[in-house]
Amino acid sequence: MALSVFYVPLQILLPRPNTPFVNEKEPVISETIFTGCISKKDIMSSRASRSGGKPFSANRTRVDSANKTSGGQAYPEIKQRGYYSDIIGTDGSDGQLDYVLNGPTTAQDTLWNVAKEKHTPKVTAFEEKGNVIEQIKGQSHGPSTEITAISDFSKSSSEPKVQLPFYTKPGDCPRKIEVERRRRLYSTLELKNLLKDQGIKTDQLMPKQTSMPVQINMDPNDPAPFPAYLPLHLFDNEEHDCRLPTEWLKMGQDNGTRKPVPALALLPSKDTDKELDPTDPKIKYEWTDVGILDYDPKQQLFFVQKCNSSGRIVDESGKAVVNGGFQSDGSRMDLKNQYWVHRVRLMLKAEDPRIFAQRVAEAFRLRKETEAILRYNLYVDCMPMDGVGELDQASLRRMVECAKNSPGIGRDKNLEDYIQVLEKEVNIDFCWSMNRIIFDKTVDEDPVTFAFVTKPEKKEELVPVKGCVLDVPEYPYDQNYDQFAFHSLLTRKESIEATGKVRTECNKVCGMSLFHIPTTKPMRLEEFEQTQSQATSQVSLFLKDSWITVLRTHIRTSLRDVGKGWFNIHETNWEVYQISKLKAFMEMVKFIMQDSMRYLIQESLLSFTQMVIDACHSALTLEEEFVWGGDFIMSPFKPKRNALFLVDLMLDNQGAHYSTNLNSFESMLVGLFDKGIQSTQHIPQLEKYILEDITWSGTPLLESVGEHEPFVEELRDNICNSIRKAVIPMKAYAKEYEKHLELMNTDINKYVEEYDAQEHTAQEVKDEVELHLKEREILENALPTNVVIGPFWVNTDQVKQKLCKKRKELSLAVLELLAKKLRKQADDACESFKDISRKLYDKCNCIEELSDMREWMKGIPEKIKEHQEQIDKAMEDYELIEEFYYNLSQDDFNAKWTAIAWPHKIERQMEATYTQLEEDEERFRKLQTSDQANFNDRLDTLQYDKLGKLVKDFEPFRNLWLTVSDWLRWHESWMNDPLEAINAEEVEKNVNDSYKTMHKSNKVFAEMPGVQQVAAEIKANIEDFKPFIPLIQGLRNPGMRNRHWEQLSADIGMAVRPKKNLTFSKCLEMGLDKHMATITKVAEVAGKEYSIEQALDKMEKEWEPVYFEIKDYKIQEHTS
Repeated sequence: MALSVFYVPLQILLPRPNTPFVNEKEPVISETIFTGCISKKDIMSSRASRSGGKPFSANRTRVDSANKTSGGQAYPEIKQRGYYSDIIGTDGSDGQLDYVLNGPTTAQDTLWNVAKEKHTPKVTAFEEKGNVIEQIKGQSHGPSTEITAISDFSKSSSEPKVQLPFYTKPGDCPRKIEVERRRRLYSTLELKNLLKDQGIKTDQLMPKQTSMPVQINMDPNDPAPFPAYLPLHLFDNEEHDCRLPTEWLKMGQDNGTRKPVPALALLPSKDTDKELDPTDPKIKYEWTDVGILDYDPKQQLFFVQKCNSSGRIVDESGKAVVNGGFQSDGSRMDLKNQYWVHRVRLMLKAEDPRIFAQRVAEAFRLRKETEAILRYNLYVDCMPMDGVGELDQASLRRMVECAKNSPGIGRDKNLEDYIQVLEKEVNIDFCWSMNRIIFDKTVDEDPVTFAFVTKPEKKEELVPVKGCVLDVPEYPYDQNYDQFAFHSLLTRKESIEATGKVRTECNKVCGMSLFHIPTTKPMRLEEFEQTQSQATSQVSLFLKDSWITVLRTHIRTSLRDVGKGWFNIHETNWEVYQISKLKAFMEMVKFIMQDSMRYLIQESLLSFTQMVIDACHSALTLEEEFVWGGDFIMSPFKPKRNALFLVDLMLDNQGAHYSTNLNSFESMLVGLFDKGIQSTQHIPQLEKYILEDITWSGTPLLESVGEHEPFVEELRDNICNSIRKAVIPMKAYAKEYEKHLELMNTDINKYVEEYDAQEHTAQEVKDEVELHLKEREILENALPTNVVIGPFWVNTDQVKQKLCKKRKELSLAVLELLAKKLRKQADDACESFKDISRKLYDKCNCIEELSDMREWMKGIPEKIKEHQEQIDKAMEDYELIEEFYYNLSQDDFNAKWTAIAWPHKIERQMEATYTQLEEDEERFRKLQTSDQANFNDRLDTLQYDKLGKLVKDFEPFRNLWLTVSDWLRWHESWMNDPLEAINAEEVEKNVNDSYKTMHKSNKVFAEMPGVQQVAAEIKANIEDFKPFIPLIQGLRNPGMRNRHWEQLSADIGMAVRPKKNLTFSKCLEMGLDKHMATITKVAEVAGKEYSIEQALDKMEKEWEPVYFEIKDYKIQEHTS
């Protein structure tokens, strides 16, 4: 037979139906639920019999007996279960409950009629709204206990604390019910009534400053009605608190929002009294509803603000405070109804008022007792000490002698002064004690008169009947001592000494480390591996050699004189050794050594792993797809202490990579990790080396840490995972440098060729140079010299310098290309001017040539103007180069300034040529006049047709002898005339011209040995003199100043000054030709400085006649 569960609700009237529930999701109707198992047949028959064929209605349905079925079978008794059904009260439920057997009033259920009617129409033609479900949920029918008032407090802030599980077994009280019971109970208790039951009035809790006289012994219940003057919080017992202050504040958390916590606080009734002293008797204190806003852990004060009866935080005028009193800038509003109060003045709504009342009463009574004891001591202090007596001198001397016996006190120089001061204090204490005895006796003799005096309670000291300690039970000490001594290894001085030495040596091992930790600086892979391996090898060698030797020496030295017995190290019988204490001692030593080794290995491995993890901690959460970003300098992956490894970033044809393969670090670290474990695997035990008289078949080894122990595997995995994660940002960082590969692999010569193949203006060249320099500056600012990425110290200085150098070289290459072009333009202009200058130097041999020269010179200004435009354009380009501080070569520098000087030089040469032409014209005029006169006198019979040939044949002789004459005269002048009179430019020109003439004559007079010998001799003299031309040019450089002569003297180690009597021959005697390179270098610098000075002087002369006029601009008169 099929069974179904049938629920019959039975409504119970609660004593406080308006009390809201804490949880809104719980049912809002208090019910008692009967649960029973009834067959469907009984239900149908019950419906038919009870309804009499009428439509089924819930208010007519009853179950007469749930314990029996229609067949008479008995079912388990149905017990009643309550859900929010308990009646809180002590007077029972009589008179509070109506007749409840009829059940609740419900509406008619017409669903049964619909099921029976065959022709009942189905409602399908109506369209429902989209939000009909929300509207139905929002409807409210009938009364409800749900809290509908707006409050600033969260629903959980008033839940009491209960020690019950969240999931209860059947038959136990559910946690929610217990919480609701206590909440309702706490809400019915009035704190004032509870304090009144304890005999405490509210106005007695706060201390008052009053000078009114006190009538003592007037009230038998309170013979000493002194007003309290000590703060109550000093006597607060925090053990009564069921939650910590932070836990109280957490109760205000609601969906991530912190709300006030409801409470009652002892506050002034008027907010205007807040400015007064809290102990002012004018202030009246009352228990007021407040909300807890904050807590100060240092001062242990709660920050509260008054609230209204609806639970809203309000200001002094009663208006609600929005957002908890916080302003837009994050600060809290300062209101008069805000207070800082101690815990004893604050009762939270979620705590038991009875416990809080006991807490306040306990503090109140303790304060009262403390004040009474203070008054008692004041009474005794005010008693006179005259005639009471003094302490016996013999007793005082004994106390002094006992105090002096303490070591180190007798060496103090001021000891006697201290003793006198202490003697006075002892006498005062003695007199005070005597006064107290007299006072206690007086109070005991007249208790009625001194009823206001409260004597301190005397605590009786318990004296033990046997011994000096109360809690030690009796036990058979001798028997236990003998048994302990039989099993103990520390019964002889020798064993204790040996154990202490073993412990000392093993403790040294515990303090060692298998690795070099911490590292002071980043190291390269090979250096790091070598350092750690060396540290591991040293510790391993110490354990296998020095440690075993030292322990053997200590044990044998300590036990060598023991002889036969428990610790006989000369024992030869194996069975006797097995039952001796020496065997247990050696086992203890073995375990101590193994423990020390295990501690050494564990600490070393843990420190090694922690060092790696600390260096890699910032990269442990990265994924393989991590991208570095654009910032090369700032690294977000900093180690906790310092980096471990030093690597260099490389940029070459292979791409961006590091000097050390990143995959090598993991294998290296794991190898060092395993090597540290393996280094302690073969340490021998001491038994074989201590018991030398017993034959051992092998050498037992100490047990060490295994390579596959769980914690070792975990540490190894941590190292591997950490270094793998640390490699991720390293790869991402190197990948960011791939964009510079094109620049790094650029061939400068090929770049210059490609750039030179295209025609570029000077401005385009400037833009190109500025582009390279700007990119170089960007590289200098964007790239670091080094960066720390987790455990890696990445040296990027080499890459940075190469990239910057490449940009600088590219800019210099472009500037050098422009300088070559400008040099060619300057050389072309100089050649044109040289042609003009050479032609101006030509001598006019007749009046016709003079006339032609004048006609030709008329066109020189136009030519100079044309070349001047080219020079000006070239100078503008040179200024563009100078903007980049490009250092021109000496030839480029000379070509530049020579081109600048040629126009002026040609103008001066033209002036000199015009003067010379006038003189030649006058000379030709005189010659013509003389020739005409001579012609008239005699008629020349010369054959003029042969004259030209004769002149041409005689020309080589003329050039030879004139050059020889001039050379001898010049050489004499150059060697013996003052050095200041020598023109270096003319010297170079005359030497070169003379050498050309002699070289030509040497070839022309090949058939005339005598003349050829003269030409060869003079040529040899010129060749000998030619190397001294740079020396003359250097010494006669117009830019040489005193500072240059001083520098020259310091460089060559002798004093050189341009004096009037200094000749070139003396310079050669001084050996200056040996320092020609130094002199040339100094003269070159002086020449450059002289050129700059000339340019500046020219600029100053050009600006000297210029005047600036400064005029007023937009001047307005100001009136005050």
